[in-house]
Amino acid sequence: MSGSTHASRALGRQLEKFRKRAGLSKYAVSKIIEASPQTYGRLEDGLKHNVPSMVINAICDKLQVSDDERRFLLMLADETRKAQKAGGKWWRSYIDEMKLGFDYFLNMEQSASRATSVQSALIPGLLQTTEYRRQVVWAGHPEWTHDEVEKSLALAVFRQERLEDSGFEYEALISDAILRQHTGNRAIMADQLRHLLTLSEQPNVSIRVVPYTVGSPIAAVTSPCVMFEFPPHPSTKLTERPVVFVESLTGALYLERGTEVDVYRDAIARVRRVALEPDATRDLVVALVREYSE
Repeated sequence: MSGSTHASRALGRQLEKFRKRAGLSKYAVSKIIEASPQTYGRLEDGLKHNVPSMVINAICDKLQVSDDERRFLLMLADETRKAQKAGGKWWRSYIDEMKLGFDYFLNMEQSASRATSVQSALIPGLLQTTEYRRQVVWAGHPEWTHDEVEKSLALAVFRQERLEDSGFEYEALISDAILRQHTGNRAIMADQLRHLLTLSEQPNVSIRVVPYTVGSPIAAVTSPCVMFEFPPHPSTKLTERPVVFVESLTGALYLERGTEVDVYRDAIARVRRVALEPDATRDLVVALVREYSE
């Protein structure tokens, strides 16, 4: 699964670089392959995985790339096709209930070597219990049918298998207000916090709470966000730039420009500086479990 995203993103990045070097717009290149600018834009964004060699060759002719560059692009395109045939994406059967753009988020989550989530309203999805998640879905989508709710819960379970990969590092920086907010009932919250304690024992998972006593709440520093960082591509050794996902009620942003990523990297560092260390976080969570269990 990670190969598909890795190769397609690397392909898109190289096409963008060569197009800009040639001084051409996306519109100009899209006309060569008889596609819309939006379709070609998806290719540069790494969202198209079955690009024929004849299309790549036509683009190479237009961009006047060297023979070595052409071979490189064709190799990346071939990798994306092979990865797609090898298994595709397990979440496709859930696509009908996803928000627009969530497929891209899952691509990032599956291919990243590290993810840092900063949350001030909800426990991050990768850390949620099924019952906690059910309460969140009911609150956010009261119009959903029973089947739609169950699909969302099943998708969450599959996503959480990502934490079982020792090559994936996950850091959650969360406001302690999340832990004190009753999502569902006290029993649901107690189970959810016990689940956090269990996950925090994994060597690739770090959970840290920002206490309200620090005087600098997460919301004052940054919007809820997830920063994805990627390993070098196994064939090309190219390292993709980090991507920051920022969600709101009306949509989502995927930020890749260096200046934008740096703003969030600095904000995350500020949150990290005031967060409790993992051991102190565990002590706090244990105390809250006792309160919910009384």
